Amino acid sequence: MQRLDLTGLACPMPIIKLKKFLSQNPALQDPFIVEVSDSGALKDIPAFCQQQKLNCELRQSQPNIEFQVQRGADV
Repeated sequence: MQRLDLTGLACPMPIIKLKKFLSQNPALQDPFIVEVSDSGALKDIPAFCQQQKLNCELRQSQPNIEFQVQRGADV
């Protein structure tokens, strides 16, 4: 599974980097992991994913926060 490591970045940079990753990989349909260290991402990443109609599932919150994200899911 592909992993997008955004640890060490403060908001809003994880959202900006995630948006850039999605635009650079328009055909990606497989789930991928987004790893962040900023606790603000616990709200920001799911909100962004809902807005973009992406499936977003929190996988872990310690030591870093990990979300599994996938395109094309009904939100």
